Formats: sequence, structure tokens, C-alpha cells
Amino acid sequence: SCESSDRAETVMLWIEKLIVESDRNKLFEVAPPVLTRAFAELSAGMVNMSELRKITEVPFPFPYSQFLSYMMVLQWLASPVVACQLISKWWWAGAAIW
Repeated sequence: SCESSDRAETVMLWIEKLIVESDRNKLFEVAPPVLTRAFAELSAGMVNMSELRKITEVPFPFPYSQFLSYMMVLQWLASPVVACQLISKWWWAGAAIW
């Protein structure tokens, strides 16, 4: 039995254990390259899982989010003014900023 706090890793280890035991007991006939590919795909999946964890666990920088919010408000305020100055027809200006 494996003692891991990570459920995804535990399930992957169970799957690997089942594959190895099935191969050892000749439950199915699989060529070694195919079996190796199965383990490689499982490993690649775990690498992707750890990359996803990095994205979810690292917080988005607060100053950057505040800067983006201020820039969006600035664009929201400035776009109608600039469109009215550059476009002569009011309906084109409204369409341009929508």
C-alpha cells in the first residue's frame, strides 16, 4: 500500500501497480514498447498535473491586478472622448467604442 497525501499520485500508483501485476501474471499480451508508452503517458500526465498545481497555488500579484483595473477604468473613461474627437459621426463613434 502507498501512503501519499496526493490523491492523483495515489491513483496513478494504483494504476501502475495494476499494469505491472497484470503484465507479470500474463493477464494480457502487450509488447514492451506499448507498455513503456503507457508508463510514459502516465508520467506525462503527472508532470502536467504538477504544472497545473503551480498555476493554482501561486497567487496572482495584487499590484498587477490593481494596475490592470485602473487601466481598464482609464480606457473606459477615455475611449468615448477620443472617439468623439476623431470620428465625425456620433453613431460611428458609438459603434467604435462598443
